Amino acid sequence: MIEFTGAKYPERRLIRRVEKAVYAVLGQEDIFSVDLDIADGETVRTYNRETRNVDAETDVLSFPYFDSLELPVGKEDFSDEAFDGSRVALGSIMISSGRARSQAEEFGHSYERELGFLSCHGLLHLLGFDHVTEEGEKEMNGIAERVMDAVGLKR
Repeated sequence: MIEFTGAKYPERRLIRRVEKAVYAVLGQEDIFSVDLDIADGETVRTYNRETRNVDAETDVLSFPYFDSLELPVGKEDFSDEAFDGSRVALGSIMISSGRARSQAEEFGHSYERELGFLSCHGLLHLLGFDHVTEEGEKEMNGIAERVMDAVGLKR
């Protein structure tokens, strides 16, 4: 379940569809809570500078609460601190709406497709995926494409 800040109703609906598709593609039960903020570029730049020492706007930032997860996981795999009796807090995501719009134009697809991809990308980071290596990048991109296809957001 995603808790939103700064997202309009159509954005929330889209991202919820993406969230469900991520869990379905990964064979993971939806036991998590995620905070997702759609913010302006300057806010994202500030967070990027303060958290990563990178003074630049980026498209998506992810702040995972866990270093790694061996999916699929269940509620019983988490400590009482992580599990509130209903859901496991997974982390938070911040997406730059301006950057999503400019990238959509640059890549020649819709804002919805870009927003869906960025939310998927951020969620995959929270679930322990990364693209530091070529192999990790291939895996993340492959999952993301399957998710985008599942929600009808093809390139």
